[in-house]
Amino acid sequence: MDPSKGLSFQTGVDWHPSANRVIMIFCMFEKEKMTIDGQDGRTSVKTPGTGTEKRDYENPMGGFLGRYGWIYLPGIAFLALSSYLQVLVPRQLGLVIDLLDRAGGMIDEVAVRQALVGLLLIALAVFGARFAWRSLIMGNSRNLEKYLRERLFSHFLSLPTTFFQQRKTGDLMAYAINDIGAIRMTFGPGLALAANAIVLGFLSISRMTGTVDPRLTLFALLPVPVILILAFRLGTAVQRRFRRVQETFAAVSDRVSESISGIQVIKAYSQEEEEASRFETLNRQSFDNQMRMTAVSAAMSPTVSLFFGISFSVSLIYGSQLVLNQSISLGDFVAFNGYLTLIVNPVQSVARIINMVQKGLASWKRYQDIVTIVPDIKDGPQTIPDDQLPTKSDGRLTAEHLTFRYQGQGEDALSDITLQLSPGRRVGILGRTGSGKTTLANLLVRLHEAPAGCIRLDGRELTDYPLVWLRRQVATVPQDNFLFSASILDNIRFFDDDISIEQVQKAAIMADLHETVLDFPDGYETILGERGVTLSGGQKQRVSLARALVRQAPILILDDALSAVDTETERRILTALKGRHSDQAVLIIANRVSALQDCDEILVLEGGRVTGRGTHRTLLDQSGLYAEIAALQRESTTGGEG
Repeated sequence: MDPSKGLSFQTGVDWHPSANRVIMIFCMFEKEKMTIDGQDGRTSVKTPGTGTEKRDYENPMGGFLGRYGWIYLPGIAFLALSSYLQVLVPRQLGLVIDLLDRAGGMIDEVAVRQALVGLLLIALAVFGARFAWRSLIMGNSRNLEKYLRERLFSHFLSLPTTFFQQRKTGDLMAYAINDIGAIRMTFGPGLALAANAIVLGFLSISRMTGTVDPRLTLFALLPVPVILILAFRLGTAVQRRFRRVQETFAAVSDRVSESISGIQVIKAYSQEEEEASRFETLNRQSFDNQMRMTAVSAAMSPTVSLFFGISFSVSLIYGSQLVLNQSISLGDFVAFNGYLTLIVNPVQSVARIINMVQKGLASWKRYQDIVTIVPDIKDGPQTIPDDQLPTKSDGRLTAEHLTFRYQGQGEDALSDITLQLSPGRRVGILGRTGSGKTTLANLLVRLHEAPAGCIRLDGRELTDYPLVWLRRQVATVPQDNFLFSASILDNIRFFDDDISIEQVQKAAIMADLHETVLDFPDGYETILGERGVTLSGGQKQRVSLARALVRQAPILILDDALSAVDTETERRILTALKGRHSDQAVLIIANRVSALQDCDEILVLEGGRVTGRGTHRTLLDQSGLYAEIAALQRESTTGGEG
């Protein structure tokens, strides 16, 4: 494969739920955050420790409120100050009008100048207070967005792989983008508008009643209760329709993601028109739901404007009569209309507030549905404390009479399995598809939970060890060979800058990858496409193998990790593993007999049971599945990698 094809891809790392198994078995989960560096797009992984993280599943907002909640208090204080200062403007303007409306044309120029200077000072003070509250409240809503997104991503990494098998990618992406964005709007602009409406409305009505005329205030504000009732009813409809909008957005995102990931299959089967038709149907549903929500939310602002038009009409008709009757001064009338104008925006914003809050509530419910899920596999109270953990495992991993059944299944996936791994010992497993080989590998690193007492590491149950520490002791090469959209270097060292280029090269040499990488124009800095699409199947397997080897873990598990390489490459890799890692316990799961012939012990799995056990030579002498597969493979012609 031409490596130069990968050069058109931009540097960056995109997360995909199918990468979660790779992340988990390499211990990059829960407390380990993957953050994108804005300068070069690379991903850095921070590993703060191996201790158990205590997470409050009942109160997803608790951590944010404890760390950032106090910032809202000075923000609201400055907002209240800004509202109070705005209420001073109509009164000051009315004072100027009264000074200019003196009988006989005798204008006190000094008093007018002082009043105008007062207006200017109030405007400057409003600017300062408004800048302060917007920085605090809006800025803190960005803290909330960051916190919720990091918590969601961290929670994704802590969930078992079965969770991602039951969820669609598009739906999970909608949680991280649309839903968190709607929650931020509620706790940013929504909170600010609500607080401003309450304070400004209360102060304005108090001034209108106390300093102008209570009857004029009553008549002018009669439509306001009707406006509020309509706004609340429309807001409820918005919440229902917004939830449907989010669901269809998730479906559209998932369809796009699936189509892009499967573009080769779509083109190979000439399904472009069918895929376009299915997408058009989903897109039409999304459009219809969006328009139904827009129809409701769009009615809010015109409704408020209509009723406030009535308020201003009442104010002008009745207020002008009061001025003519000299019940109030012209300045009072101007001030009253100024107060009424101040009330318009808060009442109009009630529609926006309800809109934001209803969307935020719908998104918050969806967010809670995810982050309150308690992982099935997690550290428990019996977990060994950090200060009592050994630096490394001895590499003694045993399974005794292991029987396992997937939830909801009627038959055992594994039955009465016993095996022993120890330093320098190489154990192989062979079996047909569906015989339980990968299930066994997953149980050994607690991607699934085994029955108590069946699997032990260094004489203790797996559940005694913290998950992060446990998975650092076992380097696993899974079947799917997931690669990130990053350089070969970063894929091998899994974004760990503590691993040197020399260590990466040594691992690549053992995986028979080094010479291949040197043939690429950019060598180890060659950027791979999404999921390693620019590499062949054999190249992807060898990058995944190098990623496991560079960690130098006490235990190595190869889950059909050499199936896409030719037999000669396979021989060189296995020879290198045997020569340089003589103290490492190795479990090789394979469908090719050639990958297992040098193992100290080989287990043959059929239907989740061990039907044969022994060395390569002893199993060949028996008339079982191993001998049958070996004979078939000798007769067949094996192909190399593409």
